[in-house]
Amino acid sequence: MGEKNKSNESIKTLFDTISPYFDEWAEVFQEKVYGYVTWEHLKKHIPKDRNSLILDAGGGTGRWAIPLAKMGYNVMLCDISEGMLKQAKKNIDKEKLSEKIALKKEDVTKLSFPDEMFDFVLCEDGPVSIADSQKVVRELGRVLKKDGKMWACVVGRYPLALVRAEKSSEKALKIIKGEINYVRYKGVDSNRVFSPKEVQNLFQENDIEVIKMYGNRIVTAVLSKEIQRTMDFDDKFFSEIRELEYQLSEEPSLLGMAKYLQIVGRK
Repeated sequence: MGEKNKSNESIKTLFDTISPYFDEWAEVFQEKVYGYVTWEHLKKHIPKDRNSLILDAGGGTGRWAIPLAKMGYNVMLCDISEGMLKQAKKNIDKEKLSEKIALKKEDVTKLSFPDEMFDFVLCEDGPVSIADSQKVVRELGRVLKKDGKMWACVVGRYPLALVRAEKSSEKALKIIKGEINYVRYKGVDSNRVFSPKEVQNLFQENDIEVIKMYGNRIVTAVLSKEIQRTMDFDDKFFSEIRELEYQLSEEPSLLGMAKYLQIVGRK
């Protein structure tokens, strides 16, 4: 399962291109459900000390940094895309949080921060899958303080295999067997996909103990594309679906069927 060479420049270019309208995506139905479930779990693991320093690695436009800063935490948001950082600055300035959130251009595979700088490290919504996974986890662990916690997210292997089964059952089978480890997903040509066991091994190999794993986008994945992508939905329906997603996110037997695996680790 060797790492595939990935172009950081192509990733940067992609996110520079989509940065002006990236925040609109967070308003569609499936993303609002995803955000709700993520935040409900994430806030269980962030440090109790509000003076803690948090790294939001690959933090994009500030989706997670802003609510963390509103709680009183100091956040370092870094991203490889200048476009995403520019949009993050607009969002942060609008919320008057520039004193709580610092911005820096960084490549998550080779962070410039010193060892054991952060009390909590967050790497949500894909950087571990779209960059060199081993290097990203190694770097996140390096800058995390001893006994500190890490939250990260990867793309799940099995759902992305199943959606390809009708067009290419041969390819789907190779993905399931681990003969193919990279697939095109959400505009990125080479997303590294993981089974729950594979992602656990990845973190343990880098001296991060996995203490919890959540599955996200289990329920919304079976809804129609129209519902997934709509911005016009019934509040009661949304409330019920997000609760379904939340309840199933902690069911161990369904982890493999989640499009996203969210990992909580301790150094």
